[in-house]
Amino acid sequence: MQISVSEFKTKCTKIIRDVANLNQTIEITKRGKIVAIVTPPEPPKKIDPHDFLDCLHGTVTYAADWEQPLGENDWDACK
Repeated sequence: MQISVSEFKTKCTKIIRDVANLNQTIEITKRGKIVAIVTPPEPPKKIDPHDFLDCLHGTVTYAADWEQPLGENDWDACK
């Protein structure tokens, strides 16, 4: 759909609402030439939790003695 700049100025709110609700693209013209295009944004991509968590694979390391209790000197370092 094409509209002139002057028409866009007068109906801006309604036009933007239509673009969002009806998933329309509007071409704004000035003296017959397209000067702007108003399009709705792409829907947000859904993130697959498996893919998201898989990127953390191999990033966590632990000490060989991780299951041993902390000694007296280690408590102060862990605060």
